Amino acid sequence: MQSAVQVWRKQQIDKTRLSQEGVILSWTEIAVAPPRFESQLPYTIILVELATGNRMYGQLVDFVEKDREIGAHVISVFRRMGDVGATDVIEYGIKFKPYKSSKSSR
Repeated sequence: MQSAVQVWRKQQIDKTRLSQEGVILSWTEIAVAPPRFESQLPYTIILVELATGNRMYGQLVDFVEKDREIGAHVISVFRRMGDVGATDVIEYGIKFKPYKSSKSSR
């Protein structure tokens, strides 16, 4: 587990990525995960091209099957990353959820 200072520093970087729109380039469903993420199984990881041109990967949340397709629009959100122990720092980070932008033809 990371120290509280390391978590805080990472979150300062992550908050600059909040509310960025993007498009799914690729996805995979995770069926076996480390203990910290077992409660989320199965979960979907996506590769996203953001409107800025940068690419990043993250977990897709709050979706139904039809939202999980290449070319679908998503937006970045701040969410809890995984399970922690009673004395650990709760870590938050960037995940993605479906988003119907005004530019979308959907």
